Amino acid sequence: MHELQLLQQVVKQVEQLYQTRPGTNLSLIRLEIDSHSHLASHTAEELQTTFRFAAQGTAVVTADLDIHLRVSNGTCQSCKAVFDRAPETYGCPHCFSGDIAWEDYPELLIKDIEFEESAS
Repeated sequence: MHELQLLQQVVKQVEQLYQTRPGTNLSLIRLEIDSHSHLASHTAEELQTTFRFAAQGTAVVTADLDIHLRVSNGTCQSCKAVFDRAPETYGCPHCFSGDIAWEDYPELLIKDIEFEESAS
């Protein structure tokens, strides 16, 4: 359940930020998942369910989760082809070389957090 651990880290980071924003409510967390991440093999519904489980008992539970897939690129070191990296991509689709320079990008990134002013 690696996805649970990653989403627990998201909850922890967002909760720490939320504590610095008194008088607000969390409304939305935008996540970007890299296409090479194993998270990309899960459906949005599965990730939403895991997020809700990770957020139980925290202030983060009120936030909606918006998930976007970021397609990363690889460059074949043999034929210099540049191509998108899908979860099932292991080598160059042109020359079948395994010598690929993959774009360095985090598996999961918190892109944005939206807060709403609480009614007082």
